[in-house]
Amino acid sequence: MRIGWKKAPGQFEIYVEDDGPGIANAQNLFVPFFTTKPSGSGIGLVLCRQIAENHGGALTLENRGDVMGSIARLRLPI
Repeated sequence: MRIGWKKAPGQFEIYVEDDGPGIANAQNLFVPFFTTKPSGSGIGLVLCRQIAENHGGALTLENRGDVMGSIARLRLPI
């Protein structure tokens, strides 16, 4: 797992990437109340994305594409 940040014009990005199997079903990641965990509520990622967007930013989670694993990115305006 790698954690890092970078600054771009007008925005700041924090990212977390891993080398795991990736995201099996990316379509349901931000669906409210959808969970694959027996005791999950399905509101964690939805709430995080709403907070980011309410601050003018974005939260994305996707497969890396070039290699195995996934990457989460939080972008916020400076």
